[in-house]
Amino acid sequence: MAPDKRIADWYQHLPDPWQEVATVLRELILDASPLMREEWKYRTPFFTYRRWMCYLSLQQRGLVLGFVQGSRMNEAASLFAPTGHRLIRHYCPPQDPRHLPLAALRSMVAEAMAINDEISVRRGRKRS
Repeated sequence: MAPDKRIADWYQHLPDPWQEVATVLRELILDASPLMREEWKYRTPFFTYRRWMCYLSLQQRGLVLGFVQGSRMNEAASLFAPTGHRLIRHYCPPQDPRHLPLAALRSMVAEAMAINDEISVRRGRKRS
């Protein structure tokens, strides 16, 4: 499948302090599994692993990595910023990619994947 030009444009048009951070997060997420897919939804890049898992979004306070089932994630709870969402949790990365907690982020992505695996099995969905 050809890459979606809207996704490439989104990364290209991010303000300078966020471009490199978003690229590092994107690569970290996509490298987590050969089943991981990046899709364009709600005018932002969404990452799907069996089902919607997380997304990158530029909001007023800066770049956000949102986890769709974040309320079920235990290991990463201390890294999440408060939100008004019932299920979604946000990680607000630093502007300097050298300060990203890469090991913790890999753990967050792995936990989100495990939650999606669990949901897929419970709902009897065909595994990809």
